[in-house]
Amino acid sequence: MQLRGKRALMTGVTGGLGPALVEAFLALGAEVLATGRRRTALDDLRAGVSHHERLHTAECDVADAEGTEALFDAWARKGAPDVVVHAAGAWVDGPIESQSDDAIERVVRDNFTSAALVLRAAMRRMRPTGRGSVVMIAASRAADPDASEALFGAAKAAVVHLVEATAKDSGGVRINAVLPGVLDTDENRAKLPGPVRGRVAPAEVARAALWLASDESGGVNGASVRLA
Repeated sequence: MQLRGKRALMTGVTGGLGPALVEAFLALGAEVLATGRRRTALDDLRAGVSHHERLHTAECDVADAEGTEALFDAWARKGAPDVVVHAAGAWVDGPIESQSDDAIERVVRDNFTSAALVLRAAMRRMRPTGRGSVVMIAASRAADPDASEALFGAAKAAVVHLVEATAKDSGGVRINAVLPGVLDTDENRAKLPGPVRGRVAPAEVARAALWLASDESGGVNGASVRLA
């Protein structure tokens, strides 16, 4: 796979998946705009990756409509992005009756609202070109419901529905989702120290996103790649 000359916009890169995504796309030659909410985390990311001359960073809350449109406007000054990878999101566990008002609003906002705003901004700029790839990082819970993660799973299932529905009339833009299980990071191992079914290395998720972004998956649209 090669992405030399491609311009990729990535959201949510300050989470556990971000560094693997950014490194993978840079390694294949892409120019990357990596976004997240925390400037210090973005600076740390930049300091830790190779090929940083092709890495740009921007602080942005992609669950905010105005900020998301401004982000895409700035990146589109040299043309529409070739690839958009949306990895922003938030996890919560516990049965639905245990969730506070704030938790419900946060999970919907960070998972579904952000995905809808990013996909809207991407399609506004990419549909006129008739090409490009959008990759949404959802979760295996979208396809494998569990009462302990009902709220999180429902929000990610809404993202998958958005992908499948939009792909039915996408004007040449390919839109797909990756559904990983629990990311195998130090933070998640501290939160979930016991045996957990479906742990997935961030590098494995990055490889799936790379494939969906590349020409090698040229016939794939509206699909969900499950990793668990």
